[in-house]
Amino acid sequence: MEFRFEFRGAVYELQVENAGDALAVVVAGQPYTVRVLAARPGELTLDIEELGRCRAHVAVDGPRRWVAVDPAPASGPVVLAVPQAGRAARRGGTGHEALEAQMPGVVRRVLAAPGDRVEGGQVLLLLEAMKMEIRISAPRPGRVDQVMVVEGQTVERGQQLVDLAGDPG
Repeated sequence: MEFRFEFRGAVYELQVENAGDALAVVVAGQPYTVRVLAARPGELTLDIEELGRCRAHVAVDGPRRWVAVDPAPASGPVVLAVPQAGRAARRGGTGHEALEAQMPGVVRRVLAAPGDRVEGGQVLLLLEAMKMEIRISAPRPGRVDQVMVVEGQTVERGQQLVDLAGDPG
């Protein structure tokens, strides 16, 4: 899965792939092996093989996820803004968006049903992947047209989860 983030005015590409019991992460061409040691709501304890142990504090603000890593590899904590999990793919001119899984996981909770009106940033599904809770949120106001998964279902990267209609009415 790929993310873009901004740090001190520069934009970086971040690639994350599952590598067995770890994550293979590449930031600006630099590879890292990351293991999740503990996960609590809003906080991850990570072992970054090349840098050591650190904590990542996560906060969600609408369609963005803010991540602060402490201690940071450089001086001071690093704050990243990355898109929230749940990529939205527009379906040609229909006013619909298909929210997709960005990594394999298990659907833990379905919080929306077809016909529900939702606000931008509202959580629609909770996935669990690699001991982390991933919130799939509406990227904008709209109406849930279809929910393509059920609780307990295993999903693959790129699998469509929810179809969001563009008209909130």
